Amino acid sequence: MTLEEAFSLREREVIGLIGGGGKTTLMFAFGKELSLRRKGILLTTTTKIWDPEPSDEFSIFLSSRLARIKEWVKENLNRYRYLLVARDKLDNGKLQGIPPHWIPDLFSIPAVSYIIIEADGAAGRPLKAPREGEPVIPRETTLLVPIVGIDALGKPLHEDYVFRSQIAAEILKEKEGVEIKEAMIGRLLAVSMQNKPREARVIPFINKIDLPCGLEKGRSLARNLLESISPEIERVILGQAQEEPIVREIVAREFSKHSETDL
Repeated sequence: MTLEEAFSLREREVIGLIGGGGKTTLMFAFGKELSLRRKGILLTTTTKIWDPEPSDEFSIFLSSRLARIKEWVKENLNRYRYLLVARDKLDNGKLQGIPPHWIPDLFSIPAVSYIIIEADGAAGRPLKAPREGEPVIPRETTLLVPIVGIDALGKPLHEDYVFRSQIAAEILKEKEGVEIKEAMIGRLLAVSMQNKPREARVIPFINKIDLPCGLEKGRSLARNLLESISPEIERVILGQAQEEPIVREIVAREFSKHSETDL
């Protein structure tokens, strides 16, 4: 099953990726897959991402001026399979993201069909607690994808596994070091979704289910998320962002049980 099928993508979307590690990998996976059948694919971030390795598939443009980015996008959408835009390259090798209020101007470009945005940072940890002002979700987002690594489940509530673990402990009213339970993951995801656009669909992605016992743990966590976070969430995707096929299963509220996809 493709990402387009699993997430039931519409003709034009602004997709925001938030939460734990795997967002950059999933962002590029969306770009690569969608560009095989569609044109006008734009990737960006409202936070920071590592400067990717050069590729013939896409091109990167950096500018602190929206007008220059728009001009470049218009000129290059048909020259590459997909594009990546950001503001600047920082001394640490990361790309500085664009302001969220630039998104409507970029999405107004007629040839742009999808914008995929890394809207959160987690320093590679499988779970993340948002501080004030995070995640940086543009109001135009139509699909929000909270990501959690299944390897967080059962681990201690510690910075090794939870980015901003002290904030997580405060949100959960738990002590740092306690074992991370399914309900705790659900609570942190729910907090990260508090400033989501009203009309945005939410489909969580549980990552790294290729780990030992990951599929079984992922199914159980998915059912917990469907029951505890929000009635608006109708499905949870189980997969592995770094492996093909990325989508392994869908756990849907409609059936209250897992539904295997084609491998």
